[in-house]
Amino acid sequence: MHIKILGFNLFQKGGTTRSNLNLLRALKEQNHTVTYINYVPFRKRHVNQLKQTAARDLDGVTFESFRSVKSLIACDVLILTREDFFPFARDVKRQAPHVQILGEIHAPLAYIHDSHDLALEAIDAVRVSTREIAEAFKKRYDYPYVFPMYVNSDHIIYQPQPSPNTTKLMMKARFEDAIKDISYALQLMHFIVHLKGHKDVELYIQGYGPSLELYEQLIAYYQLEHCVHLNGDMPPHAIYISTSPYETLGYSILEAIGDGNQACLYPGNDGVLTSIYEPFHAVEFLNKQLEHDYQVILTTINKTYSEQMRKEDFQYFNQHFQYEHYSETLLKQLAKLSEMHPIHPEHVNNSNLNMPFYYSRYVVKHTVKKALNRMPHPLKRVLNKKSRLYQYARRAIFKVEKKMKQRHQHRTHPSFKHVFIESFHGKNFSGDPKAIALEIRRQYPHYTVYVSAANECVDIEVRRFGFQPVRFGTREYMKAFEQSRYVIINGNLWDRLLKHPEQTVIQTWHGMPMKRMVNDLMDENERLQQSEAFLPRMLKWDVVLSCSDRYEKLISSAFKLDQHPSLNIWHEGAPRNSLLLKSGDDVQKQVEIQEKYIGMATPGKRYILFCPTWRKAQRQNVSELDIKSLVQLLPEEYEVIVKLHPNEGHLYATYRNLDPRIHCFMNEWVDIQELYLISAALITDYSSALFDFAHLNRPIIVLDEDTQDYQQAVGFYFGLEDIASVKQCPTDVEMIAAYICNHESVDHSEIIRTFMTLDAHDSDRKIVKCMYRNV
Repeated sequence: MHIKILGFNLFQKGGTTRSNLNLLRALKEQNHTVTYINYVPFRKRHVNQLKQTAARDLDGVTFESFRSVKSLIACDVLILTREDFFPFARDVKRQAPHVQILGEIHAPLAYIHDSHDLALEAIDAVRVSTREIAEAFKKRYDYPYVFPMYVNSDHIIYQPQPSPNTTKLMMKARFEDAIKDISYALQLMHFIVHLKGHKDVELYIQGYGPSLELYEQLIAYYQLEHCVHLNGDMPPHAIYISTSPYETLGYSILEAIGDGNQACLYPGNDGVLTSIYEPFHAVEFLNKQLEHDYQVILTTINKTYSEQMRKEDFQYFNQHFQYEHYSETLLKQLAKLSEMHPIHPEHVNNSNLNMPFYYSRYVVKHTVKKALNRMPHPLKRVLNKKSRLYQYARRAIFKVEKKMKQRHQHRTHPSFKHVFIESFHGKNFSGDPKAIALEIRRQYPHYTVYVSAANECVDIEVRRFGFQPVRFGTREYMKAFEQSRYVIINGNLWDRLLKHPEQTVIQTWHGMPMKRMVNDLMDENERLQQSEAFLPRMLKWDVVLSCSDRYEKLISSAFKLDQHPSLNIWHEGAPRNSLLLKSGDDVQKQVEIQEKYIGMATPGKRYILFCPTWRKAQRQNVSELDIKSLVQLLPEEYEVIVKLHPNEGHLYATYRNLDPRIHCFMNEWVDIQELYLISAALITDYSSALFDFAHLNRPIIVLDEDTQDYQQAVGFYFGLEDIASVKQCPTDVEMIAAYICNHESVDHSEIIRTFMTLDAHDSDRKIVKCMYRNV
């Protein structure tokens, strides 16, 4: 029997690669003719390297690059090892109806979007990992020709002796945090090592992928350089850790158990790993709650994994994961379901492939690369990205892109069920856009909310709330924007985004302005420059939110809103402050926030929030205030949190290492509204933070540092006499400490009546109601 297997890339590491290698060997052992078709182009040296390192007998297997559907036809059985490949089955069935086609689902069902075309009318049978997944697949797709069968694991040599007790932990996974969540494992290590004091616990992580830089950054952020080891030698005995949101088996888990190790596993959001691994004595389960998971790790470190337990685990392993004739079992299942599922070519839908053909790209890429290498050096300099020619060409391409999009806009219609969120240009996820996003999810849980994210650290925060991050400036970012009926921002739209006539852009801005902005700036040249750039961006807005008449007058002047007569102003308050008004005295909420930022809740702690505003000039310190001296003057229960402006987030390492009682967090993870809730007092200069914090009626100290200089250079809309309930102080730490200790609460009602009149506990709900009132 001639069997062809289509895989993405056999020459990269991973569970699917291991599965395919085992399958190739099993089929070859049964004397089948086997052809492996690699979707990504490769060279002979790749095959030779694979044969040397795979520890599998691959002699007699034919390796080919995928060039077209014709590569898949001349065979008896075709195995598609990736759901993206399923649509190829249509052309195969039309041209060769006799070919039995097996589709293998390696990805968790949660990662297969409802819009994904699986071409099931052309697939004879589908293999999944477990019975639970098979039942879920049948129900979701109304497709009964699916069977559960684990991937071939005959490369695992089961060790009869259990590993000795150890404080070493290990992970083997692809470095892609969205699907492996190694960032949680690093957070857990910070909790174990620094907050619980177990300095002897070490974590060894091995893998590859796009999140390597993120993990290096997090290891430094959590100060784990001495106890977390990336891509070094793995210890022979270690407790295996898995924190993936979803897995269908987890080869590395099974391999670790086979080697005699214990394992602590997150069962997955769908609980799939529970049904697979719960019978093992070697396995304990995590739930992604730090205290619980710390106890699980500690229990496993101290647990006696006996020889009798190991023997019973071997019996379970042998019964459920070892097949005497794997390939024949697989082919019999396919033949059985194929007979039950006759496929007639005339009933197969038209092919609608939308996949990149890597072979063509490969040829073009290498041809261009050779041409560039042979190009004369002066010509290379002209084509450099910094050259004028390159910049002119870039602008010309963007103009053509804009015209093409304008021509095609009438064919598309953004959906009410898709919402695009961007706060601070994707630098973090907070403020009004976040508050609206959370309220949309409460009222419309089935709507899709895309959140702009500048990097993977923001991704982590966005996923924490269950939303879909899209990388700023990418194709996915632009597609998410184009699909969304509502676009919610607190800055300005990226200039390359072309607004659809049916879209509504809701501008929330980011706070009550104390400093003059745009058209109100004192410096004439700066004012003209900013005004010219700002006006076309402002004209893209459809709605502006207002928290008071005073606020409306200020932004109308600053942004020249009178030049946009169709602009609507919604007088429902600032949705970001609904959290403060609903949860100001919510002890449980404060505990949750402490756990998020500090790692654990400590009753009786009083935090002082230091929140300086941004200066355009580069600086190494955000203030003349001696924070270290201040915290030493305050009673022991007081600690300081430094909240940096998004444009000065790079300074967090400077402040977080000043003193154990001084905290400074990665800006990508900070929502200042959450920090307000746990703060007993606020220290700022002329930041708009003081207006939001006033809702809590707690002490506000305004530092008088460079006020006169700033007044001349930028200007203020009003003086401190308009906000008399705040305390103006020089950077005198004794005066500040005394004021904080002597004032537990302050009446800021006059500030609220003047500047934040419309803010309400349900402003977030009212905004969302306004958005969807006509739907």
